[in-house]
Amino acid sequence: MSIALRTNIVHHAFMKDEALIQFKLMLPSALKKRLETHASLNRRSLSQEIVVALEEKYPTTGPETTIDPAARLLLWLAARIRRRKPKPGSARDKQAAVYERIAGDISDRMKDIGTDDQ
Repeated sequence: MSIALRTNIVHHAFMKDEALIQFKLMLPSALKKRLETHASLNRRSLSQEIVVALEEKYPTTGPETTIDPAARLLLWLAARIRRRKPKPGSARDKQAAVYERIAGDISDRMKDIGTDDQ
């Protein structure tokens, strides 16, 4: 199996819910080498490593915008679990759901006591 085919299969396994786009990216050679090293250590393609780094640097907006530290920590943990795409109903999936539910409860209770979340 060719490297390109394996990379394509891996990309679709990790990012099948999202539309993938392809574009040219210019990187300094030293940065590319560092990314390749980290990708190899993490058993990911270079593209996957770049996506993970960008996802961590620029998280999606939504419930993660809460300012309560406990809720933010729980949402961050849930996002880390969800990034690995746990099987529905698995222990990890349930753990992420509990973290998300508790974070929502914390945010709601903070609103009830007059602490603005937004």
